Amino acid sequence: MTPLHKTSWRNIALAIVASLVASFQIGKAIIALPLLQAAPLHLSLTQTGMVISALAIVGAFFAMPLGVLIARLDARKVLTVGLLVVAASSFAGSQADHIVGLLVSRVLEGVAVVVLLVCASSVVGRQAHAADRDLAMALSSTAVPSGIALVICATTLAAALGFELTWSCIWMVNAVLALAYAPVVWLGLPRMPPLSLHIGSSGERVQTSSIWGVIGRVATTRKAQLIAIGFGLYAIVYFAFSGFLPLLLRDLLALTPIQAGFASGAIVATNVLGNLGAGALMRRGVAPRHIVAGSFGAAAVCIPVLFWLSLPPVLAAFVSAGMIGCMGATPGALSALAPRVAPEPALVAPTIGLMLQGSYLGQVIGPMSAGGLAQLGGWTLVACMLLPLALAGVLVARKL
Repeated sequence: MTPLHKTSWRNIALAIVASLVASFQIGKAIIALPLLQAAPLHLSLTQTGMVISALAIVGAFFAMPLGVLIARLDARKVLTVGLLVVAASSFAGSQADHIVGLLVSRVLEGVAVVVLLVCASSVVGRQAHAADRDLAMALSSTAVPSGIALVICATTLAAALGFELTWSCIWMVNAVLALAYAPVVWLGLPRMPPLSLHIGSSGERVQTSSIWGVIGRVATTRKAQLIAIGFGLYAIVYFAFSGFLPLLLRDLLALTPIQAGFASGAIVATNVLGNLGAGALMRRGVAPRHIVAGSFGAAAVCIPVLFWLSLPPVLAAFVSAGMIGCMGATPGALSALAPRVAPEPALVAPTIGLMLQGSYLGQVIGPMSAGGLAQLGGWTLVACMLLPLALAGVLVARKL
C-alpha cells in the first residue's frame, strides 16, 4: 500500500457509500420477508431464508478469487461497473414471478455486492494514512449494518405513512439508487490503478499471472485464516438473529408489522455503534483480539437471556439491541486487522476477499439454518445453535 502523507477522507466517504448501496441489497430482503410470505409468492420460512442467503452464496465461494481479480483492475472502474450490475440485477429481480427467478437474480446481484464490498474496503485502506487506517477500516465496516438499518427504517416509515409497498417496489427503488450513484463514483474518485506485487528479497516490482498462486499465499497466512473464521462465526450469529428480527419480534413480542419494522431498524442500527466503538478503542490502544473476544462474550450472555427467559417486551428489545450493538465491534476490529495481516500491500484486496468469504459463508449458513430450525422446533431451538457459535468466537479471538 503506497504510503500517504494525508488521509483522503473524501475518497474514503465515496467508497463507503458504495458499500452502503451494496448493503441495501441485504437489508431489502430482510424487511421484505413478510411481503415475500404473502401473495403471490407465498414463500415459507425456509424459502425466505434462501432469498437472504442467495446473495451470499457467490461470496461464500468466490469472494477471495474476486478479490484477486479486483486487485488487478482500476478500483474506480470496478466500483462503477459493480453499481451498474446491482442496478440491472435488482431491476430483473423486481420482475420475477417465481422463487426460481428471484433466486437467480439474487445470485447475480451477489456477484456485484461482493465486488463492491471487497473493492470499497481496499480503497479505504489505500486512501488512509497509516495512523488513520484502523479508524477508517472501522468506519468502512459500518456500511453493512447502516445499509440494513436504513432500508428497514425507510421501508417501515413509508408503510406507516400509508404507501402501499410490495417487495418488487422495494427492489425497483434499490435499482434506481444504484444506477444514480454509479456516475457519482466515476466522476468523484480518481483513477486507482492496481498495485504491483513484490516477490523475493530483491523487492522488484512484478505482475503475477497466477491467480491460484496469490490465493495460496493469502489462504495459508494463519492470521488471515483466523479473521476469516472469526468473521464467519460472527455472520452466522448476526444474520441468523437479525435476518429474522422482524418475524422474531412479531412472534415473541406480539408486535404489529410496522412496530416490528421500526424496532428492527433501531436494533440493527446499534450495530453501527459497535463498529465505531471498535475504532475508538483501537485508537486508544486496545488490541483487536480483546475487542472481538468481548463482542462474542456479550452475545453468549444475551442469547440465553433473550431466547430462554420470558422477558417483558421492552426489556427484550433492549437485550436485542445490546447484543447487536456489542457484536458490531467484531467486524470493526477484524476489518482493521485485514491490511495488517495481508502478506503484502498489493494483497490487501484478496485478504479482504478471504475475510468476506468467511462472512458470506456465515450468511449462507445462518439464515437458512435458523429458518429451518425455527420451522422445526421454534426460536428456542435456534438459540441452541447460536450459543455454541458465540462461545467458539471467544476462543478464536484469543488466537488472533
